[in-house]
This record gives sequence, C-alpha cells and structure tokens, in this order.
Amino acid sequence: MIVLDNGRIRLELSEADGTIRSLRDVRKGIAYSENSEGAEPFRLETDGGFDGSFEAFEWREERTESGDHAVMLTWRTASGITVRSEISLAREASEAQFRCSADNGSTERLLSLEYPVFPNLTAISEDGKDDYLAHPFATGFLVRNPMKHFVTNGTGFRFMPYPESFSGASMQFFAYFGLNKGGLYFAAMDGEGHPKWLNFYKIGRDLLEASFIHGCEDMGPGKGIYPVYPVQVALLEGSDWYEAADRYKSWATRQKWCARGELTDRNPDESCPWLHEEMGVATFGINAGSDRTAWLRKYHEFIGTPMFHVLGPDWSNAPQTFYKGVPGGFDDWFPTRFNKDNIACMKEYGDKYAPFEFDYLYHFEGADGELGKAAAQKFPENKKSIDGYPFPFLCPAHPYTQEFHVRRDTELQRADDVDSIYYDISANNILKICMDDSHGHPVGAGRAIEEAYRRNYAETKASMIGVAGRYVPMGTEMINETMIDLIDYYQARAGGQPASPLEGYPIRDLLKSGEAELIPMFAYVYHEYGALRMDGWGKLTEEIGNLYYFTVARTYLWGGLYELNYEYSPMEALDGSENAAEEHYYPFEARGYVFSEARARYLSTFARLRVGNANKYWAYGRMLRPLAFECPRIRMDWFHYNHGKETMEYNDAGEIAVNAVIHSAWQYKDESVGLFFANVSGETKTVRLVTDPADYGMSRLESRWFGEGSNTAEMLDVRQPAAGQIEFHIPARSVAMLEMM
Repeated sequence: MIVLDNGRIRLELSEADGTIRSLRDVRKGIAYSENSEGAEPFRLETDGGFDGSFEAFEWREERTESGDHAVMLTWRTASGITVRSEISLAREASEAQFRCSADNGSTERLLSLEYPVFPNLTAISEDGKDDYLAHPFATGFLVRNPMKHFVTNGTGFRFMPYPESFSGASMQFFAYFGLNKGGLYFAAMDGEGHPKWLNFYKIGRDLLEASFIHGCEDMGPGKGIYPVYPVQVALLEGSDWYEAADRYKSWATRQKWCARGELTDRNPDESCPWLHEEMGVATFGINAGSDRTAWLRKYHEFIGTPMFHVLGPDWSNAPQTFYKGVPGGFDDWFPTRFNKDNIACMKEYGDKYAPFEFDYLYHFEGADGELGKAAAQKFPENKKSIDGYPFPFLCPAHPYTQEFHVRRDTELQRADDVDSIYYDISANNILKICMDDSHGHPVGAGRAIEEAYRRNYAETKASMIGVAGRYVPMGTEMINETMIDLIDYYQARAGGQPASPLEGYPIRDLLKSGEAELIPMFAYVYHEYGALRMDGWGKLTEEIGNLYYFTVARTYLWGGLYELNYEYSPMEALDGSENAAEEHYYPFEARGYVFSEARARYLSTFARLRVGNANKYWAYGRMLRPLAFECPRIRMDWFHYNHGKETMEYNDAGEIAVNAVIHSAWQYKDESVGLFFANVSGETKTVRLVTDPADYGMSRLESRWFGEGSNTAEMLDVRQPAAGQIEFHIPARSVAMLEMM
C-alpha cells in the first residue's frame, strides 16, 4: 500500500494500480471511503469514449526534512499515452494537493483526463441522514443525503462543466459533509478559467464518487493534457456549507476576476449606482414592440420605486422569438421596433430598461448567412453535460463574431440610447469548447473560448459607453465567477423553484420534496464584488400560490432584486383584459388571472427597503453566516404555468414546507451589521436569538420593522431576557431589521 499520512489526513493508494483506496480524517477517526478494489485510478477520454485501462504502473515518493511528503504516479497505456500524477501532503496540513497530466504518444485524439477520482465514498452520518452535498451547480444547491437520493446513471452531478452555470458549475469547489461530524472539501485552484468538470455522483456499488475532469484545449494526435492548476481535497469540521465557502472565498477573491475591488470602492464612472441604489423591482420579458403602458402605470400605483425592465426580444427588425427564429447578421437587427410609448412611460417614472438579445444565436439563412456559417461553433459529440446545446451558436473567437458583436450593439446604443444591454443564452450558459480550428483557435480551445467571450463583452461595453457618454451596465442569463468583473447583473430562476423553470431541473423532484434546496453560495462568496441577481420568476396574481411571499422575501434578503416575469405567459389581467399571444414572442395560453393589489403592496415593502434602509447591505454588503434560532416551518402552495407548454413542469403545482421566518446577515464595510428577519406567514412570529453587538465589533443596537405596503419604519420592541439574548415579535408578512453599529 502507498501511504501518505501526516497525522491529520491519511491517504492510501494501491501499489498495484494507484487507485485511491482509502481517505481518512485521522484525528476524527472517520473513514470517508471503503476499500476501492476494482475502481479506476483515472479515465482518459478519446473519440472512442472514456477508458481507465493501462498496461504498466510505477510510483516513487519524496520526503523533505520539513516533513512534507509526495508521491509520483505514472501509468502507461497500450496505445502510448502516459498519465502522470503528483500527490503532495504538507506536514500538519489539512489538505492534499493533486496534480496530473497526460502525454499523448498515440495516434488518438485526447479529449479529457479525469483525475483525481475518489471512489467508494460512504455515508458520514448514520445512514447518511445528516449528510449534505453543497455544489455550485447554477449558483449553489444543497442536497440532503446524497447517498439516498442520488441514483447510478440518474439523479446526481456526473458531468458538471465549468465555467457553465446553467448546466454546470459557477465556481470551482464543492463539499460533502456530515453535519457536525466532518466532511471533505474539493476544489480546483485555477484562476484562469480553464475548462473542467466538477462531479459528484452515485457509482455502481451504490456508493458515491467525486472526480474532476480536465478538458483538452488543443486536441489532436500526439497532443496531451497539461492542467496548470492543482486540485485540492481538504478536511472539514462539518458545521455547515459556509465552512467550505469561507475556505474557497479566501482564495477566490484574490483572483483576477475580483481585481476591480469591491463595489463600494469603485469610481461611479466605472459602476452603475442607479442599478444598485434606485431600482426596487425588476421585470423581464414585457413586450418591447407593443404598448404595455397600462401595466407599467398599474405597477407604479403600488410599487413606489423605480423599476428595471429587461424587455422582451421583440424589438429587432427580423423576428427574435422563442419559437420561430432569431436574427442573423446586422441588417436583421436594424431598424429597431421599440414601442416609443413604453420608453416614454418608463422615463416618466425614473425606470430603466435593457433590450434582450440572443447575442450568440444566429440565423444562418438570414442576413450575412455565409459569414455566420463560417463562424458557427462546433461542439464535440460527447458534450459531457446535461445540456445538449441545440442552438445555432456563433463561436466567440471567430473574427466575424468579434466584429459583429461590437458593431451591432454600438449601433443599438447610437440608434436607441438604451440604458443597459442584456444577453440571453450567452457566455455563462455555453460550453467553452469549439472543434473548428479554422476560427483561429486550437481544436477544443477551452480557455481561448472563455477569453474570447470576455474580450467581446469588454470591447462591446467600452464601445457602448463611448457612444452613450455614460456607464452602460451589461447583464446576462446566469453568472460565472470568471465574469463578475465584466457583468453588472444577471437573471436567475432557481429562487422561484419549484414554481420556476430551467436551472435546477435535473434535481427538480428533490427541490419539490425539500430534499434539495437553493443556497446563496455565489452571493456568500462574491456579493460585495457586484453582479446583482434578478430572481423570483413571479407574477402579481393570486393564482401562483402563497410561496410567492417566501420567494419575494428570500430574494431580497439574499441581496437580489425580485423579478416579475412575462416570457411564457400573459401579464396580469387589467379590467378584464390581458396582453394577446399574437403580439408576443411565444404562443402562450390565455389565463385571465387578475392583477393582485395585495401582492403588489407586499412587494413594495421589500422594494422600498431595497432602495432605502437596507440598501447599503443588500446592494453593497458582505453576506455573513446567519444566526441560529428556532424557526417554525409552514407549508405553502405553488402553481407554475409560466414556461414552455411542451415542458414537464408546465401547469405543475403542489405544496412545500419552508421556514416561516427568513433570515440573513450582512456587514457594510467595517461600519455596521444588518440582521434581517422576514415573517412570510400570515400570523405574528417570535424570534429568540443569542447575539450581541460586541460579537461583530459593534457597540449598540437599533431595531425597527417594516409592515406590508408601509412607507415608514416602526419601532421594534426588542427584549433582553438575559445577557447576550434578545427576543422580538414580527407581525405577519413584515420585515424586522436589527442594525449594529
């Protein structure tokens, strides 16, 4: 047996094949894996698929006087490929580092290398009942008891590409832990955005497996794979997922995507104060080309703040729709068809808007079709993703794409003086792979594709700013960490689950049952660095169910902007009328669901807080770990009709158990801490906490509450039954704010 043991971590590898046979926390006495006989030490992917076979294996070890220990492993395949690994364990360290490479001496084409592979991971707590997987799929999900709920070749995270936050990972770490027992932290320490897959799934022996796949960025016979970054596995105490996020954040915020610094430290000319300080609510998908002023005015009767509108795609010269095509080249986009009455109405209320663009989708039979065909992105047959990427994409690295992207949106700024720009099915949703080297990149490309997206965004943004003479914020569908220095806001939908579609769909059944849940993983790591989240997928109707109250509160308390969405269904009925499907970009079914004044008033409470008392925390603050308190659970109903009629979740409905009181904690610079508690139930709730301003380096406490639809704060009666303890009551559907200074 090959053994690395520093008194904290013990790794055992097979002398016969280098497979990881055992991974232990020595001090806690926890064995995280069973004997892994029969497992594969690595997997090479060629055009023929994955293969872990080899014909020769050797190893050697090195020890330093300081107590560091490393082993070097070498496998040679029959076809002439040599896989190398180095595993290092520093003295008294709580983590091991893994590096790998593959020299290709064969005539085959290498597509990827899967290493390290941690096979036969077992339950940590009894029967896995207190075990959790925290994964950056989308922007973060927590799965309870993955040993029970993951299925071999079914539910699980087998192929999670990065950076790709719609169908993969937005960050480069995940954690598997038993609550208050222990756990494992897995991370790739890559600050350059190289393609990889972060995987955690059920294997054939009804045990779990974790692995990393490294993509080849220059594919061809004789060309190897040489990741420039290590993979790290570290021991955890198992307190919660925040433990792993804290560890990752200490590394991640020192990478180039955070080089611009925190949002509060940026020059106003290099950021967008109106987006973060003035907008109380977002809408998404209101028709750009048809008069919707009646709805805009109705919203403003109740909301009480300016609103940010990502308009629908129906503004381009040629159709840009969800079901019958997209534009091609420049002449398919112009002249534009924005409804002037809508724009004037928005300006009247101080609203801002962004046109919706499928910026990398292209109609190859439309304007400049031959140029588009030459620039078409080509994917490999095995995409290693839950997504099939079926759309007609442009490769971002092709010179035509680069020129067209900048030219189109510069003209849009010149012609229509837009407030912002929004890109859908764009860089955050697409595999960073293209197999067509005629575009000027190697076959596979990887980081070259990522950098091309970044360049196109940066050059387009700079050109639009130059035309506008002011900062023009840029938004996208979803977000990856590699883009937070370029992207100002993003649309997500997972906050509305299970009454929302799209990201999270592979674990939708677990989300509906409560065995999986959204966590603010991305916000916890990166919120103070910008990228405002729009989420909620809501409507101001009673029919969507009472989960609405929970979703609104959680969206704001986690630092986001609640989004009213009109992509796949009509707007709320006003005076018995709703917008017609014939004027829309998707053929939705009529509903007739009436605008709810009560729901609009509830939303206005949070909108006013967002631009008022809570602004410095929710817009600019650093998310802290929440406080522990006893919180009752309530059941809320939901109905999901705002999606494609052909999807399984269309017209789905049910009930879900949620916390009656939602809580978040934020720190603004070194000046103050804000603790927020939203009672989403229909009756008063009592909160009892153990906390003290001194815990945060503060000296005094101020408290108030905000009622449904109220413009003013009320004094919150906070009692202190004992030193360090506080108690208060929150009225139904109200928000309590405790501020420590």
